Amino acid sequence: MIRPVVRSATWLLFATLLSPSGAFAQPSGASAAGDRIEGRAKFLPLPYVDYDRALGWGGGFIPVLMFNPVPDDTVSPSSMVGGFVMGTTNKTWAAMGFSTLFLDEDKWRVTTAGGTGSVNFQFRLKGPIDGWLPYNTAADFGFAGVDRRVWGDLFVGASYIYAQFDTTVEGIPDSAGTTLHGIGLKSSMDRRENIRYPRQGFVTEAEYRSFPSGLGNESPSNVVELDYNHYLSFRNDNDVLAARAYAGIGLGDLSFNQEFVVGGEDIRGYTQGEFRGKNLLAVQGEYRWNFHRRIGLVGFAGLATVLDAINTEDDGKILPGGGIGFRFTAETETHMNVGLDVAVGRGDWGVYFRFGEAF
Repeated sequence: MIRPVVRSATWLLFATLLSPSGAFAQPSGASAAGDRIEGRAKFLPLPYVDYDRALGWGGGFIPVLMFNPVPDDTVSPSSMVGGFVMGTTNKTWAAMGFSTLFLDEDKWRVTTAGGTGSVNFQFRLKGPIDGWLPYNTAADFGFAGVDRRVWGDLFVGASYIYAQFDTTVEGIPDSAGTTLHGIGLKSSMDRRENIRYPRQGFVTEAEYRSFPSGLGNESPSNVVELDYNHYLSFRNDNDVLAARAYAGIGLGDLSFNQEFVVGGEDIRGYTQGEFRGKNLLAVQGEYRWNFHRRIGLVGFAGLATVLDAINTEDDGKILPGGGIGFRFTAETETHMNVGLDVAVGRGDWGVYFRFGEAF
């Protein structure tokens, strides 16, 4: 699965869909019950709508093809290929393609993705400046990852990521270009009974990604990411209580585009890019109330903090976030949901389009 290790605003757009909890993500082991469509293929032409205090209103299109590549393989979850095209009112745009393949009775998982975009975002410098600095980041990226089941529900994997960023800050004439080549190693244990809409069990992952000088990186750096998600069912398996803990740790000389930004997958309610740094810790919980076969509501709350923050006064500051959301089951065989979340944070808020659940 793809972890969002490059943290510019452009990458956050891509990571929203490619994160381990997203519907496009490559899960790390689970039973196939409820993970397969009937027949060979199913096409889902889905609209995209979003609102961000920094980016403005956004709209786009998400064409998705779910398919079973080998009809005799009834163990593997259905594979998926698709695309994502979006634009916003502040002239941000992004486009990407992706695939997640489940092969050989779910012994192998292969993920690929590539995209490009231009994001008009901002960050805040406190102290003597104490103001918002608008910036533009133009970015291209590519990703390839392979995971292998080695024992029971344990997977190990390796990946490669390429990213090119050109960042221009308003009022500063020179742009900052960054090229990243990263290699990753990870292990994961997944005991969910369904990879796309789990009602019971847990999934945990540890991933190490390195950007060494030997691959052409100007500033060597490393990122470690740890997460744990747990699921409990209620009301005769109709509803779900989900909990998540996450730690992102940056080591070495991280570039501006590699820093962790609060908002999105871990703690909704922060859309202005105010809180960012080399390390991020977050915990959250969500109740998923399925009161109709295809319609549901969610309520969520959590806490986050950044360490070694870009603004020293933000170091260790507790950042609460919470809100409510609407869900519609777009694909009933795998309970694949789409929806909107409205969240409030500390002096911030946002509206989030969802394809799949937050985690």
